[in-house]
Amino acid sequence: MYMTQFKIAREEVKKDHKERYDKAHKVVEPTWKIGETVLLQESTVKPGASKVITKQRFIGPYIIQDIVVGRPDVGPAYRLIDEKTGKPLRNLVSNDRLKKYNVNRQQFNARLPRLTESRSETPQRQQQTV
Repeated sequence: MYMTQFKIAREEVKKDHKERYDKAHKVVEPTWKIGETVLLQESTVKPGASKVITKQRFIGPYIIQDIVVGRPDVGPAYRLIDEKTGKPLRNLVSNDRLKKYNVNRQQFNARLPRLTESRSETPQRQQQTV
């Protein structure tokens, strides 16, 4: 009887700590939906790899095929399919490894500096800043 009361009290404390942490860190629950296109964070580095620094951090794009809800303390996991080949990923993926894939890159490209800048403009800009 004592162990069950202790176990219940411990679970309540854990729940209280989680609520406080979520509030302090402004935790947002994942809102992924089936059919969304995402990128997958790849953090593994093969032994002896020479491209550790230049390696792409995100691979994909992938499509979310299914949302697997297990235990409530773990959270949902996602089953992904490769968009190009249609092959499913072998393992389930958690929310923290997903990033929204934006197909429309017009806003991103508008922020990039122009590559067709004439050579005569470049020295003038440097002189103005000095």
